[in-house]
Amino acid sequence: MNSITFVPCNNGLGHIRRLSILANNLKTSKKIFFFLDIKKKNKFHLKNKIKKKLVSKKISKYSNYIVKKINSKESNIIFTDNIIDKGLIFKNTVLYANFLWEEILNKNKLNLKRLRKKKMKIFSNYLFSNIKTKVKINKVGFFGKYKSNKNTNGILIATGSAKSKLLKLYKKKIVKILEKNKFHENKIYLDPSIYEHKLKKYSVIKANFSNRMYSKISIAIIKPGMGTIEECLKRGIPIIPIMKNENKEFRYNAQVLIRENLGFDLKNFDKIIEFINKNISNAFFFNKFRLKCKNLKWNGELKIIKYLHNFTY
Repeated sequence: MNSITFVPCNNGLGHIRRLSILANNLKTSKKIFFFLDIKKKNKFHLKNKIKKKLVSKKISKYSNYIVKKINSKESNIIFTDNIIDKGLIFKNTVLYANFLWEEILNKNKLNLKRLRKKKMKIFSNYLFSNIKTKVKINKVGFFGKYKSNKNTNGILIATGSAKSKLLKLYKKKIVKILEKNKFHENKIYLDPSIYEHKLKKYSVIKANFSNRMYSKISIAIIKPGMGTIEECLKRGIPIIPIMKNENKEFRYNAQVLIRENLGFDLKNFDKIIEFINKNISNAFFFNKFRLKCKNLKWNGELKIIKYLHNFTY
């Protein structure tokens, strides 16, 4: 038992981002293994000491494949982000999750029962935790340090992997807005799922969700996954959540953002355009919002890293 294995959920990028922060900051002589979708291997920097276990399976088969490859007796710790498949629930498993797909989809009750029985250590964000299963939750702050952006004119539109009909609707509305120049001189960073090369003439750039891209964003219109939320808040970027036809997780996240005055509830694109044009050059608006973000709890990863360094069972 001389290794630590990280297993992130493969939906989006937020789960991988969180576990990469933990893995990169661990100070241990133990071997560190990191399961990673082969298509996402270049999106995150992992230190040389971390051995990548690349997976080339579809999302539907991703966790089943990993379960077959993991031997709990060979790892001191199995750290999973939002995956609680039967083959990953052991006494040496640690979980980070703000919600559980098993609860949202109302399935795999045996997995939830097994999770309680094993008394797994579970970490969750102090504002966004939404786990209903009766287990002890250790709440931590957002990952990383807060550092606000300088004033820019960039607008991020991140629709995520929405259903194709919904993407077509977003694209149609956004193109119409661009044609009428309603964003004025603002640069638009558009989600790859709806980006088209012909949109470049409207100052549209294909979003790559890098640190450099986020540094140029002033306001973000997003499907509110936790990864994107955290990337925006750590830079003081106001969030306009897109909630149309989304699942319980995203609707809940949007509700928390609005409740905490970290997001703005705007019902349609006309309201969004009006909001952006009103505030994009408003220094008072941004200073007030950035102060609120600065006062959130940050460096949540440090509490988890301390636990991992002291882990015994």
